[in-house]
Amino acid sequence: MSTDSSFARILTAIITRIGLSVGIAALAAFSLATPAWAWSSGPPVYTLQISEGETTLPEEPIVSTSGSVSTGGSVQVSIVRGGVVVARESGSGGGTWMSQVPEVGDTVNLEAPVGTIVGSVQYDGLPSMDPTVCAGSTNFSGDNSLGETVKGHAVALSLKIEKYRTTKQESSYQRAQVTILSGTTFGGSFLAPLALGQSVTAAESLETPLAGGAVFDYISENTRPVGPCPPVVPPPAPPPPPPLQGSVLALSHLTILSLLKSGWHDHVTINQPGTVTQDLYLEGGTLPAFAAKSKHHKKPPPALLIARGAVVASSAGTVTVVLKLTAKGRLKLKSAKSLKLVLITTLRTSSGAKVNLARRTVSLHR
Repeated sequence: MSTDSSFARILTAIITRIGLSVGIAALAAFSLATPAWAWSSGPPVYTLQISEGETTLPEEPIVSTSGSVSTGGSVQVSIVRGGVVVARESGSGGGTWMSQVPEVGDTVNLEAPVGTIVGSVQYDGLPSMDPTVCAGSTNFSGDNSLGETVKGHAVALSLKIEKYRTTKQESSYQRAQVTILSGTTFGGSFLAPLALGQSVTAAESLETPLAGGAVFDYISENTRPVGPCPPVVPPPAPPPPPPLQGSVLALSHLTILSLLKSGWHDHVTINQPGTVTQDLYLEGGTLPAFAAKSKHHKKPPPALLIARGAVVASSAGTVTVVLKLTAKGRLKLKSAKSLKLVLITTLRTSSGAKVNLARRTVSLHR
């Protein structure tokens, strides 16, 4: 009887008696016990692999720490926590496996042969996938250990129950396209959106050259079922702007002649971007309603507009407003020896806010 047929009969019997999950573990152990001629004869490749997570088949949790050497011989993996070995497993056929994984911060050692540590890692729990790796999304991104290469895939799993065995079926397999690997984060995408019922895996690896052409490979993988995408939370609304405020700074001394020659200009503060408008009226007529001093029983004629000016403030601060004389205002100034003027200042913003500052009265002489 051949070795292959013996293995098939043994595996079938194990699966029939104790189930698929233990049968898979037995498959790993039996494979590790194959004769030395089945292993490669080149420089040894030592592999330490940590796999954890779960799939859409809860009866098959993914929890394993394994080690192997391509040239055969004894192998041992151990998990050390705080200087104390908390788990250890060894094999004599070029590999070993145990259904236990380290906690974050634990040290995992690979010995080949037993007694000679050829590789050691401090487990950091990575890689991990972002919550946005979810149903309906093509995103594949997350965190990884510094300097390690990342791969990923998604697959739909199901169990096929036959008379003497149960097998795992795979469908809808697709590989992730990793396009960003920067520092401790990775990013990429799937060609088709993920779907509920699939399981998604992220795996990181690091190859370290050893003496004599040997290689130590470390592989860590994490698997989880594809879940619904997290709700999209809109960014918080910006805080409302402060109440529109401003003031007219001290007015410089003016005469009628200087006003005719140089016009009127003054300085106004505003506490946010907006437009500052100023109107200079001759006192004695009806001013705009918001600036009128009092209501009259007999409505006088409208006040004469002497000058007007406006300036846009791109930010909060102080602006200079230059008022230009109107034609009627210039004629009035030319013939006047003295007069009283009223300065009305209005602040506006693009959002529609408007504030009228307290009016200023100015007496001018020639």
